[in-house]
Amino acid sequence: MYLIEIIMLPKDLTKDLKDRLKSIKGQVEGIIKMLDKSDNPAQILNQFKAVNKGFEKAQHLLLDEVFRKALAIKIAEALETCPGNCGQEEKIATIRKQFPNLNLYELTDKMKEIESIYEFLQTNTEKNMQTITLTIDNMVCQGCAEKITDILEELEGIEKVKTKAIQKSVRVEFNPEKINESEIETALTKSGYEPKKAVI
Repeated sequence: MYLIEIIMLPKDLTKDLKDRLKSIKGQVEGIIKMLDKSDNPAQILNQFKAVNKGFEKAQHLLLDEVFRKALAIKIAEALETCPGNCGQEEKIATIRKQFPNLNLYELTDKMKEIESIYEFLQTNTEKNMQTITLTIDNMVCQGCAEKITDILEELEGIEKVKTKAIQKSVRVEFNPEKINESEIETALTKSGYEPKKAVI
């Protein structure tokens, strides 16, 4: 799901757009009456221009609200994914600085750019993940497996946990910048379990 699909429109903007569309509806009805009377083509053309201008203004208001808000959220997500040393700091900082003054068409371009940066950061983060498989001899039932999963998932830096009670093993995917193997094993030991590196 694209980010712009989940942004809710403010009530004041919705009211403004509806008012504009009602006004445009009145103008269109006026054009129909003018056509029925076979009025001056130049005046009819002017009314068409007014309708087009009204539609463009309403469209710009909607797009500006949606894309500007979506871009703000995406910038925040990129900053969270890249607290430092990710190689994209300058690009993110530039977009963040330009953000308040971007016009409508620049917004759509910057949205594509920040999406690309965010996808790069997500892929890069996934590549940096490490995996460890531990054997836990005193994991004797499914209840133990679920408890071990809960213990590990509460640790910062843990991405995925897969426990297998029958094999007495747990596979942990983690971010080495936030947690290491020793800290994982220590957390389990403190909770009464006896982890040891699995022999693969």
